[in-house]
Amino acid sequence: TIVHDVMARGGLANAFGDRTRYPAVTAAEIAAVQPDVVLLSSEPFPFREAHAAEVRAFAPGTHVALVDGEAFSWYGPRLGAAPDAMAGVLRQIGL
Repeated sequence: TIVHDVMARGGLANAFGDRTRYPAVTAAEIAAVQPDVVLLSSEPFPFREAHAAEVRAFAPGTHVALVDGEAFSWYGPRLGAAPDAMAGVLRQIGL
């Protein structure tokens, strides 16, 4: 997917990249993987801080970042914002 590609170009590996397009993952699966970071996009579902708190509860130690879905998941001209948006996320999580 486009999100997977933007992550890879930003230096992040998709913990569920071996799955088919837009996989649904459970809290238990995320907890088992214990990813370094979880990106919660504003699109297509508008994740908020309450959702980030839920992830932190079942995956302690994982950085959770709310990201602008337009910069990470819209193809075309909006992708021009992706490098700066990814750099901002990496700074936010200390990578």
